[in-house]
Amino acid sequence: MSLQVAFNDLVERLRGVRTVKNLRVRDQGTLMLELEQPGFIESVIIYLIAGELSVGFIKKAVNNNTHADINTLLIVSSDLLPADGAYAQPTEALRLLLALYSGKIYAYSVVGQAVRIFPVYISREKPVSYGAEVELSNLGIDYAEIYSNHIWGVRKVADFTARYFEYRASSPPPRQDPLQAFYDLLDVPLTASPAEIKKAYRKKARQHHPDADRAPDATQKMQRINEAYEKIMQRFEA
Repeated sequence: MSLQVAFNDLVERLRGVRTVKNLRVRDQGTLMLELEQPGFIESVIIYLIAGELSVGFIKKAVNNNTHADINTLLIVSSDLLPADGAYAQPTEALRLLLALYSGKIYAYSVVGQAVRIFPVYISREKPVSYGAEVELSNLGIDYAEIYSNHIWGVRKVADFTARYFEYRASSPPPRQDPLQAFYDLLDVPLTASPAEIKKAYRKKARQHHPDADRAPDATQKMQRINEAYEKIMQRFEA
């Protein structure tokens, strides 16, 4: 019942966020939307989790969504988390979420018909801390770089970190995918499949292998191509 109340509330409030477009409910607890960012649009999928929180589900969802060029946001029922102020050792699943969302976990709670979504900070050294309620209008996209037993490489995520997009000419551009330069080197888009990336790599390797490319820097070119291929393919490791 709490999941249904929280989910319906989230859907209704997100429909009122100016940057949210084409919100679609996939099933109870899962929704997809398009998010307007400065100069581009990103796809986001949001999961509300009320049952078992498993490493397998987190890993599969984040990997599959990143491969499909979709940003993932997981919001967990506070009933699945340690109490505010408690000392607790985070489980393996919680550690994975903490790595994905820069040291915090997004949670929801329902008291009567009142729904709150807020960050929860968990560490071994400090008591659990429940943060202030998030502003849904701060929904944005980011990249998480993780090297663990479960996820290896860069993954696309979404969160509620405040961002300010009124850029002046001297302002830095929006953050890009950390692997963008490697994709550019292989001449493939960020949405390329493993098969497309492998095909592009083989083409580049044939062109710039020192046996075929007589340029003085052919060996260095080939090293950069190999590095780009290895870095990108790490993203697809299950």
